[in-house]
Amino acid sequence: MAPYFKPLGPASKVTFERYYLAADFICGIGYGAQGVLYVICTHYLWVQRKARRINIFMLAYITLLFLISTVVQVDLAHRTQLVFIEHRDFPGGPWAYFEASFGGTSTTVSTISSMVLMFLSEMFMVWRCWVVWYSVSRRAAYTVAFFPTLMLVALFASAVPYILTTAHPDSPIAGVRTTAWFVSWYALMLSTNVLATGFILARLIIHRRAVRMTLASPHAGEYSSLISMLVESAALYSIMGVGYLIATGVSSPVREPFTCAMISTQPISGYLIIARLAHGRGWKTSTMSIPSKIVILGNVSVIDTQGDKEDVLDTLKAASRAAE
Repeated sequence: MAPYFKPLGPASKVTFERYYLAADFICGIGYGAQGVLYVICTHYLWVQRKARRINIFMLAYITLLFLISTVVQVDLAHRTQLVFIEHRDFPGGPWAYFEASFGGTSTTVSTISSMVLMFLSEMFMVWRCWVVWYSVSRRAAYTVAFFPTLMLVALFASAVPYILTTAHPDSPIAGVRTTAWFVSWYALMLSTNVLATGFILARLIIHRRAVRMTLASPHAGEYSSLISMLVESAALYSIMGVGYLIATGVSSPVREPFTCAMISTQPISGYLIIARLAHGRGWKTSTMSIPSKIVILGNVSVIDTQGDKEDVLDTLKAASRAAE
């Protein structure tokens, strides 16, 4: 049996090193998923670029997201190399080097890139919140989106001092100012996401109940199925964010994997929504609001809505053919 050479340093720091390495693998998996979704979304958006003018903006948006994610991933791989290979004999071990090198150029680039990535994702969520509520009325859409927009402004304002304190060469990883600004920034970011997610879920649940009152369950799942609601509301990121908050609150090393999962799931949630939009299944401003009456054509029931006229017309034609 080969001898066991236990790592140097306290057991608590060794545990952090294990979870830090695990987080690196999770980021790699998340980046791969982003790459696949980026190619899929780019293909569908490019094919339909002439039919929908907004597709050009969507292409620019997802390209920017993917470029920033690439910067984050490259920086993380470089930092992992520095921690576990280049400076593995640093006094106190790899985690001690990570703490000592915090605030350098590499950390600052990663921090700024991650924060820009998250801010862009939050902007997308606030826009989706506006889109989902627009089918009720324009006033409802602007009213609902007003509070998340204010929180976005506060999020940007709190990010600036956090970046400045992190970029300072003498800024420790657990410094009072750095920690305070990070807590305020993260609390605002998670609150913005949870608020936007809650508004979107509320609208989808209202729509789900209205549709099920008039249609059988198999025909009511386009926007009201559980999977559709989770995708449209980007609830996956909120779940990861809450997990990170709990792990940080109890000072658990599990927060390292949750950090990477959180950074990955935020753009992934946006890609999934854009993929649904590219397939014509995502919620639009013209998506039907509340069914007003039922038109009976033979044995087929068709909803007469206040929404997309083309969708309703196609449905009516299909119902007519089925009734013949």
